[in-house]
Amino acid sequence: MAEKATIEGELCVKEILKARGIKMKDLAEQIDIAPETLTRTLRGNPQYSTLKSIADCLGVAVRDLFKGENVADTDNEMRGCIFYGGEMHTFNSRSEIEYFLKTK
Repeated sequence: MAEKATIEGELCVKEILKARGIKMKDLAEQIDIAPETLTRTLRGNPQYSTLKSIADCLGVAVRDLFKGENVADTDNEMRGCIFYGGEMHTFNSRSEIEYFLKTK
């Protein structure tokens, strides 16, 4: 099985929680997962469904869970996501997309 494409930037869920005075364990409880699972999920490459659950719970869009520096700021940059095999794969560059396509 080919590797998932990874996100070069970071999720900023912890920063959002801190700004709102919410603890990770409280968020985990609200989205019905163990706190340890939430921590591991945020360190890895989470599935879209998990990101959507987090975003819905926090009342933000999924894109708001990522640090703003990841947003393409020129026409030459490329970002996107592809649903394949029941999972969402995210990309921050043309080369990441090309690598993904070569491995599928």
